[in-house]
Amino acid sequence: MRANRRFYDIEPIAEENALLREQLAEARAEAAKYKGIAEPDASYFRNGGGYTLEHDLAIAECVTKARVSRNQVPRLFIIFGRFYRIKLPTHVQRVPHKKVAGKMTYVERTLLYVGGKTHVKEVCAVLNQAHKLQVGVQLLESPNDSYCYISDGAESLQTDYLAQLLSHRDASGKLQTIALDLSTLHGKSSEAQCAAFRESMRAVAEICRDLNVTTAVEPMLLNFTPSSSMNDRAAPARKAARLVRGVAEGEDDPTCAHHGIVNIFEGGRKEIDKVLKAAMNITEEQSAADAAKIKNMRTHVGWFSSPSCSLIYQTVKYTALFSSKGYAVGSKFRQWILTQLAAQEGDIPGDQLLGSVEDLLAICGSRDYVFFMNAAVTERFSQDGSLLTFLEEEDTMGAEAGGKLRKSILLGFRSDYIMAAVRAMALICDSALWELLRAIGSDTHILDILPVMWPETLAFFEAAAAAPSKVVDGSLTLSLSVAREAKVTPRATRAAIDIARIREKAAGDTIIEKMLSSAFTAMAEGTRNHASEFLPGGNFCSEKITDELRQRLSGMPTTSTSAERTFALGRDHDQRAGACRDDTRSGAILGAMDNTHEFMRGREKGEEEWRMLRRLARRGMKETMAEKRIAAGRVAATERNAKLEGHRAKQAAKKKELARLEAIPLATRYSELKGMVGDELVDQLRKHKLLGKKGFTVTQPNREAYFLQLQTLLLEADPAANDLEDGDSGITGRGIRKKSAGGGGKRKKKKKGVIYYMDYEWTQEEEDDFEVSAIVGKVVADGKATYANQGKAKVGTVLYRVVWKDFPPDLVWYEPEDNLGEGYLKEYEARVAAEAAADEESAREDAELEELEEAEALARDE
Repeated sequence: MRANRRFYDIEPIAEENALLREQLAEARAEAAKYKGIAEPDASYFRNGGGYTLEHDLAIAECVTKARVSRNQVPRLFIIFGRFYRIKLPTHVQRVPHKKVAGKMTYVERTLLYVGGKTHVKEVCAVLNQAHKLQVGVQLLESPNDSYCYISDGAESLQTDYLAQLLSHRDASGKLQTIALDLSTLHGKSSEAQCAAFRESMRAVAEICRDLNVTTAVEPMLLNFTPSSSMNDRAAPARKAARLVRGVAEGEDDPTCAHHGIVNIFEGGRKEIDKVLKAAMNITEEQSAADAAKIKNMRTHVGWFSSPSCSLIYQTVKYTALFSSKGYAVGSKFRQWILTQLAAQEGDIPGDQLLGSVEDLLAICGSRDYVFFMNAAVTERFSQDGSLLTFLEEEDTMGAEAGGKLRKSILLGFRSDYIMAAVRAMALICDSALWELLRAIGSDTHILDILPVMWPETLAFFEAAAAAPSKVVDGSLTLSLSVAREAKVTPRATRAAIDIARIREKAAGDTIIEKMLSSAFTAMAEGTRNHASEFLPGGNFCSEKITDELRQRLSGMPTTSTSAERTFALGRDHDQRAGACRDDTRSGAILGAMDNTHEFMRGREKGEEEWRMLRRLARRGMKETMAEKRIAAGRVAATERNAKLEGHRAKQAAKKKELARLEAIPLATRYSELKGMVGDELVDQLRKHKLLGKKGFTVTQPNREAYFLQLQTLLLEADPAANDLEDGDSGITGRGIRKKSAGGGGKRKKKKKGVIYYMDYEWTQEEEDDFEVSAIVGKVVADGKATYANQGKAKVGTVLYRVVWKDFPPDLVWYEPEDNLGEGYLKEYEARVAAEAAADEESAREDAELEELEEAEALARDE
């Protein structure tokens, strides 16, 4: 074709050549682009003597998002490079080989331009610095937002950590939480936590200055003060939050709703346990004295210890499908039940549910209310044809796996009382727990949720306590106006079948109704305690909500579970990485929480800032882990020595007080008390306590109560302790009746309408007007002993020993709590609780002193 062209056709040929050259250039550019991908240039990996931002962010993403072990990250580059046929750049480097004649020899090796294990650790440390920058930039960009301070502590790999987070509401109205820091907790005091917050903010302010985000250490960052705080109800945590916010004692913000639910339901569980133990004739004293009797019924699961919770826990543990700590029988049971159901297809009623092991939730590390959630499934497995039958067959065959646990579960399944408690817990869960959990955890303003939720919940608990039968039949359930709609899932469908079966079994069961009534009564009281700030009259009740308060709490979530998520990520990291430096650990965990790699990728001067952050990280990494441990050890030693001095001083004071009390003669007759005043009476009560007497308090509300308590104690030790004249109370200003004329063993004709008791007499009309002078003791009936006027009370009945006005303690009298005014009981129980707490604190200090001295002795021996 071209051969036939004439000379005057040269111009079209030139145009065609130009087009071909242009296409060739495009093809070469395309080829160069793909070659750049298949054979990337070394500059993509290293730049100016260090690795590039993109290279390091790829490593960061592997660690934080793919959750790859840090030691395995370099291998990923090789694996995926080989898979995608990418030729990674290399370089030749002399590396140490071996010593010859005492001198190190070197060899040349071809190495990839990919960071090794040590560099991956460095990237995590740089990520920690980058996260501080991320926090500072966010605070600087939203200076007028109301931030909520969230904190919590937890242990991992024998190290205590403090998680600090900040929550605020973004422009779209959605709650956003960013972690402030995750640091080693060197001191557990409120002051130490506040100091940790200030140190974290100082680090944020300094890094913003060092990277030229601010021209100097920005006061807004250095002195940053959250507008609100969220934590659990523990006193040290609340004090720490006040110190961080700079407010006075008593100006506490709301506490985590999850913690409130946990504590409220735990109170209900304890009441169920009381009724259960009473029905089984098990007292706490019997539990301690005859542990073998209830060994199979009771497993101590921390503070959840109870027969019903033990059964639930054991069932979960025995049937665990994925736990490495279980007995590896969960899959066997699942296989067995599926086979049984397949063989009986068509013969099983549609509403009968026997299997679905996966419905049991793991308890280890979970909140206490998980026991309530697992109650219905545990009850499901107690049916014939389910786990009960499987365990019986295993027991018959003498299967070795989980033998002791299997017998314990069978014993629980066969106990009507324990199963009654399990059903009561299932009914409580269905009637209230799920609804409460659906109400919290959303982005809705906390003041639109909790001031409505808690009063409605309290009203329900009170109604349920009064009418437990309505909870059983399902006509009374908690319906919150602020709860999200329940989702219809296969598990929810199975739960409905479970609760229908449980309602049928629980109908008319008086012990279940008693358990429910006691539990809901305690839960109502728990709500008044743990949610008091949201109830009428509380600082955050509906009537006290203002625009200013709404603004101040706008960044506050309903729960502090974000801190727990931090610790969950930490535990996951520690399982993969083991023990490591604080800066690399924090970088990996906080970077995962807040997508720090994306933050850096979006920075305009990201490459330059990353190099500066790397220099800061390397500066910090010069301090070795050993040096950090020594520095932390010095701080801990200072705190420990201060504790030792304080505890030893208290111990010395206790010994001195003990010696003083031992030298005081103990009164044995009423007449010996008559001349005593003030501290003498207190010392007498302390002496009785020193001698092991229980059931009374050293602190009393008034002078008369001191005398009555002492007279009661003397009378218990010796029935002839009252050596006073008839009609003499031994207490100035307190008159008492004389014994009836027929007292002292003489027979007297009884008058109609007159009550005769222990040589005293009165009319029924007078008894109706009896007034309590003092409560001087409390007992829980064991079903065997006789209690004066009450005779043999039913096991578990709580009785209070009272002294009536116008009568001496010689008139031994017990009353159940329902017969006493609420004011008397609250005052007495408050005194008992206060002294029990003081005794517990004293015992804790003694144990801590012993532990500190043991550690000190071990250190000397080493």
